[in-house]
Amino acid sequence: MGGGLGIKPFDSFQMISQSLGIEHELRLNRRGPSGPRFGPRNDKIRHVQNQVDEVIDVMQENITKVIERGERLDDLQDKSESLSDNATAFSNRAKQLRRQMWWRGCKMKAIIALVAVILLLVIIVPIVLKYHT
Repeated sequence: MGGGLGIKPFDSFQMISQSLGIEHELRLNRRGPSGPRFGPRNDKIRHVQNQVDEVIDVMQENITKVIERGERLDDLQDKSESLSDNATAFSNRAKQLRRQMWWRGCKMKAIIALVAVILLLVIIVPIVLKYHT
């Protein structure tokens, strides 16, 4: 803080405190703005401290919200992975069922063709035998 200007940090602090008019009170109480020895001249410090406290509260709320959001995202990711697994299982089962139905259809066609051939043989063989004799 002002290292290139030859100003020491404590000197910078003194300059800021003098500009705010609080040098005397800070000498009496080096505990910071929340110390018990502040009089009416420290409204600026209290105002700044209140603003800092508000910012801290907002940041804590933001951190809490980010953590909650992260938890919700984790839950959403778990649900998404579960849904993906279920979709894959459904797709595999659908392919298996499609093959089963195709084979069942082939069997039915083969049975119908066999029945048709037998019916034709039952009808045609007696007619052919009747004309041959």
